[in-house]
Amino acid sequence: MPQAPRKASATHTEISTAMRNLIAGYLAVSVGAIALLLFGGDPSSGIFLVIFALPWSLFVSQVSGLLGIDSAALNLALLAIGVGINGALLYLLGRRLRRRQSPS
Repeated sequence: MPQAPRKASATHTEISTAMRNLIAGYLAVSVGAIALLLFGGDPSSGIFLVIFALPWSLFVSQVSGLLGIDSAALNLALLAIGVGINGALLYLLGRRLRRRQSPS
């Protein structure tokens, strides 16, 4: 009699501690870059946030142009979304690597 496929246990789908620390560090540094941009006096301090939001930061001016809004708040929100996407991609990469390492 055929058996239903087994559902992966929680231990096989969780990410490793090193990857979790990498994601937490990336998000902490990115939030620090946002705080530096908001509370720092120098407008050029936003370059750190642009770097952490790559490759999504390349599309910020295009999206702003499509919306017809030239706003610093919109640019900051789009960069924060880019940082979030990068964090989610790191998490998914960690899950995929963990699945690949675990025995079947």
